[in-house]
Amino acid sequence: MTVWVPEIGDIITAIISLACRGGEQLRIPRVYAALNELKGRDVLLSGLYFSITGAVCYSRQIDEILRTLVAKGILVFSGRDTLVVRDSAVEEVRVRLRKKLPSAAYRSLQTASRRFYGKIFPGREGSLDPLPG
Repeated sequence: MTVWVPEIGDIITAIISLACRGGEQLRIPRVYAALNELKGRDVLLSGLYFSITGAVCYSRQIDEILRTLVAKGILVFSGRDTLVVRDSAVEEVRVRLRKKLPSAAYRSLQTASRRFYGKIFPGREGSLDPLPG
């Protein structure tokens, strides 16, 4: 089996797809802040770069990734700073990840997605697939 060497865009796509239910709204500034918080804790996110000015956290990388996810139809803009997760697109990504990734990589992404969901929606349980096997 080949070794999976992920790009940061693949990781963010996987984290959002594994974490969120369709129809959930993601505030873009909160996405930046949550991923910035998780960056120090999760090696998968170590390649992210942020600029922080006062209380504002921004990442050009994440901005580009979110725009790509909108272009692919996984996310849809709902207002100026809010994105909505599309049901069917998220499910398609989950299926592809389950088939493509080794179990250990998939579990690592699930763990990161649980943390992400907890930061985005405090006090709510994330929508996560059961572990394979």
